[in-house]
Amino acid sequence: MMNSKKSQLKIQEMAFMLVAVVLFFTLAGLFVISIVYMNLHKKANELAETKTFTSIISLADSPEFSCVSSKSNCIDGDKVITLINKTDYYNYWPFSSLRVITRYSAFNKTYDQMTPCTFANYPECDLITIYDKEVQNEKAISSFVAFCRKDYESKENYEGYSFDRCEIGMIVAGTKITVIENKKMASEN
Repeated sequence: MMNSKKSQLKIQEMAFMLVAVVLFFTLAGLFVISIVYMNLHKKANELAETKTFTSIISLADSPEFSCVSSKSNCIDGDKVITLINKTDYYNYWPFSSLRVITRYSAFNKTYDQMTPCTFANYPECDLITIYDKEVQNEKAISSFVAFCRKDYESKENYEGYSFDRCEIGMIVAGTKITVIENKKMASEN
């Protein structure tokens, strides 16, 4: 009888030990999976930023933006202004927003301080917003471009002539960044 109680006690000890070992490895596995998951989000965000950057570099040479005079990295402002409020391009480019800053003097301003471009005030404006999907957690990625438009100048004794007026501009594309909702990480920062 005494041996059977000792045997039962050893079986119970062994069962509790097995449960403890299984719980330990489960918790360790969850910890490893959470670290891998956080790194996966970080890598996905880095890839999205890289994709956006490489896309905006080639965007200036696309037919919708490029200057007629075959200048490289040149945006034709007269073409771009026609893209305002065109819903056709909303899902065409892989950006969450697409804007063009039309002059150097606007680089030190926030979007709220810039004069938005319309057909009525163009070219006396700072910002052409082609589209904005208004997503949360957006990162803006930009590239400098030559922003050119046709201008007309008349002289007193001449009929006048048209020419390309170019300024330094910036194309700004937004990319959506995924954020991990973790209360512990938020409290540490």
